[in-house]
Amino acid sequence: PQSMSPAEDESISSEASAMSESESAVSPSPSDLARSLDGCTVIVGGVGGSICVNPRDRTTVTTSWRQGTPLRVETRQKKNNFGGEGEGDNEDEDDDSLLVAFRVVGSANRYLSVTLYGDEVRNATAEALSQTPILPALIPGVVDYVVDRSTSTDNFEGGGYNYSPHRAETGPPGLLQVFSLERAVGGRYGIKSLFNTYWRSQHWNRTISQSPHCLGDERWTITVQE
Repeated sequence: PQSMSPAEDESISSEASAMSESESAVSPSPSDLARSLDGCTVIVGGVGGSICVNPRDRTTVTTSWRQGTPLRVETRQKKNNFGGEGEGDNEDEDDDSLLVAFRVVGSANRYLSVTLYGDEVRNATAEALSQTPILPALIPGVVDYVVDRSTSTDNFEGGGYNYSPHRAETGPPGLLQVFSLERAVGGRYGIKSLFNTYWRSQHWNRTISQSPHCLGDERWTITVQE
């Protein structure tokens, strides 16, 4: 095959570099997304409508095509607050682990919260409990109480889902109330938990559940309110 001249090689390298920079520009990091929304009041919407928190009990979370509930975005450092090993020397390293929490505007101190579930979490919980004075015979019952199950592979949608609805729980934000943002198709966002599950608009019953992937039902608009 014919080899390229140094000038042609340099030109192609420059074009590849420009394309890479362009892709980075349209695909900001989760921390950049979080930082851009920090302190903003937003409405979050999906294929089943906007997220609404019941104004009477301030706990039940549903979706509706009417006006959604305003949520205040707050950022938290994953490394320093959620299982990290303390402060790092590299500021960018801290920035890369920036998470968001969604506080219900007008509530005392309530944040959107997911259900803890999945085989890996259940196994880790059982292992941790086995190192405590709890009787071994009681551990399965404790695990069932604190960690929900995911769907199996013979489920009509496949494995890895959990249909327990989101709730608004009292803060400050814990492991189940902080999330990373991922830019999805069409300017929408994937909202990912610390346990690698995504918010999902369960539109057939107007709730928000969790999914193992980020496809159509897992893509959300986040609209900043003036």
